[in-house]
Amino acid sequence: MPWQLDNEMSTFYEFRRLSATLVFDLTDAFATDRGTRGPFPRPFEPIRFFATARIVGLNREEFKEPLELITKRNGSGYHIFHNMIKNADGTVIKRALADGQYELRVESSFYQPVNLPVVDVPRPTSAESLNLLPSYNYPFPLDLKPTGGRGFALLRGSLHTRNAEPVANANVAAVGANHDCTTDETGQWVLVFPDSFFPVNQTTANVTVVVTLATGPVLNVTNVDVEKGAERGLGETALRGWVLRGGIGVAGAIVEVQGHPDLTRTAADGSWFYYFGLDHSSNNPVDVTAVLPDGSTLTQNNQQVRPRATAIVPPFQFP
Repeated sequence: MPWQLDNEMSTFYEFRRLSATLVFDLTDAFATDRGTRGPFPRPFEPIRFFATARIVGLNREEFKEPLELITKRNGSGYHIFHNMIKNADGTVIKRALADGQYELRVESSFYQPVNLPVVDVPRPTSAESLNLLPSYNYPFPLDLKPTGGRGFALLRGSLHTRNAEPVANANVAAVGANHDCTTDETGQWVLVFPDSFFPVNQTTANVTVVVTLATGPVLNVTNVDVEKGAERGLGETALRGWVLRGGIGVAGAIVEVQGHPDLTRTAADGSWFYYFGLDHSSNNPVDVTAVLPDGSTLTQNNQQVRPRATAIVPPFQFP
C-alpha cells in the first residue's frame, strides 16, 4: 500500500515468502559417474514425491492412498515442499501434514524409486540429500563415453514369473557395476559398468549377475557378456505361443510345460508366455500341453528351449 513520507507519496511493496517445510537435494548418479554435467548434476524431470505413512512411536500408520507432495524446483535445483498436497482429482490441500515423522517415497520414470523411512516434518533448515540411480527407462546418451575413456557398458534385462507376471522390487547386482538395480513395475532393470572395470586392452568381460527376489531364492546367472561403450541384453529363457479354436484366439486356456512347475494362461488374443527363470541353462526339449476351458487338450512334443532367448511354439489349433 502507498505510504506518506516527507509530504511525498512513496510506494512500498511487501513481499511474503512461504517457509519451506522440507527441502530435497537430488543429484543424478549416472551423470555424476560420467562427470559431464558438473559435480552436482540435477536429475531429469518430472520427479514426484509421496508421503506413504506416518510414524507414531514404534507404529507405522500407512495411508490408504499415498499423498502426493507439491514441490517447486528453485533456481539452485532444490525441490521445495511448502506443506501442500495434491489429491487425485487435482484439488490442493494446504497445511496438509501435521508436525511429526513420515515415510516418504521419491519416484520418477527415469530413476529407481527411493524410500525414506523416517523424515521429520517440518525440517526446513537441512536438505534431504538423495543420489538417484538410473532405471531401465533412463535416457542414456547414444555416446556413453565419459571424458577420457572409451565408455560405459550397459546391461539390460527383465524378470518374470513362470506365468509371465513381471517381478518388481527384486535386487539385481554384479561385481563391477556402479550400483545395484531394483526391478521396476514391469520387471525391467539395467546395470552400468564404467570403462575402468575392463582389463587393459580388453573391450569385453564376463560377469555374474545376482538376482535377489523380495521373497524367494537368490539367482546367480553366470557368464554374462558386457562390452565397453556398448549395450547388451540378458534375455530370459521363455516359450511363447498361441492357442486357437477355429482360427480365433482362446482366452483363459491353460498351458503346461512337462517336467516344470506352475502353469500359465492365455491372454485375450490367445497368446501365452512361459518363463523358466533367469538362471535356466538347459536346452533340453520339452512337451507343451494346452487345455481349453471345456477340457479339450492338445500337445506339442519336443519343443526346443533356447537359454536366454524366447522360443516360439507352433500354435495349438483346436477345431
